Amino acid sequence: MTNSRTKGRAGEQELVRILKDELRLDIRRNWMAQNAEKLHADIMDVPGWAIEVKRAKVPRFPDWWAQAAAQALQCHRKPVLIYRLDRQPWLAQMSLYDLMPELQDHSSVTLSLPSWCKLVRRELDGAESGTPKAPQP
Repeated sequence: MTNSRTKGRAGEQELVRILKDELRLDIRRNWMAQNAEKLHADIMDVPGWAIEVKRAKVPRFPDWWAQAAAQALQCHRKPVLIYRLDRQPWLAQMSLYDLMPELQDHSSVTLSLPSWCKLVRRELDGAESGTPKAPQP
């Protein structure tokens, strides 16, 4: 039987390596998130985003999304749940509002991890140039 804490830590470490490569940022696990209160997201090094990471055999999407949204609200960031089920690729769940605010729709959407990274990289590149880049249709 796999220890869920060990599996979670390994998942966070795997995701940190991927995000470092994809986003070209210095990203680390948020050790504060390991406290009993869970007041902080697992990864806080991506500007504007609070990342909650899950690795599991069986999904618990409503619980995971509620946790990600609550933590992001506390730190005034956009929530993203990045998860990987056993033998599946990494996926990112976020609010449609954070993708396209003009729709005024807070439903969640799921993207592949590479797609979410492209979205964030676009945001970061726009912030560095001083001109935010709008999502392309």
